[in-house]
Amino acid sequence: MKRISWKWFLPLAQLVLASACFVYGPHEYRVRARLDGVAGDNNVLEYSAQHSPAPVERISWGINFPASVLAYPLRESDNALYFRNSGYTLIWISPKEIGFFVGIAIFWYCVGRRLDQHLGRIPKSTWPRKAKIAGLTCGIVFGILTGAYALQMIASKWYPERTIGTFGIVWSFALIAYFAWRSTREFRAGLQRAPD
Repeated sequence: MKRISWKWFLPLAQLVLASACFVYGPHEYRVRARLDGVAGDNNVLEYSAQHSPAPVERISWGINFPASVLAYPLRESDNALYFRNSGYTLIWISPKEIGFFVGIAIFWYCVGRRLDQHLGRIPKSTWPRKAKIAGLTCGIVFGILTGAYALQMIASKWYPERTIGTFGIVWSFALIAYFAWRSTREFRAGLQRAPD
């Protein structure tokens, strides 16, 4: 049996999951709005802000929060490139969503590649020490930026953003801890290699 290549499996699995949530989320929102009797109400915008994205989309955005950080420059680009409204769901594809899906592919490819290297399925890359330290520093900065974006969302008055932001704080701590641990190991290895 062939072993799973995580660098391809993780991004593909996350893209499938995110796509399913992206399509199903508006349907879930509409069903909830009908049950709450909001259709035709004057408070539709307030209701929408407090309930959209739907829970399934919040979970997808939370699991893939680092991808939304990578797509941060496109967060206001919400003009539809493709639009389909049916009785079942609403599909609205804009540069913001495309950036998010590209971010998912990039982030989970990197995670999968690192996992494959750790398991010995692909050779570990040999970078010069300065390049490793620069990469690890960028990882710590990325973790800090993830936390800053998460805090911005937590400070929102809208419940869905606060929920997604909570996932982001967890991701921020995990990223900072991982890259700080790797940096510490790199500095210790450098000290051991240094001549007396």
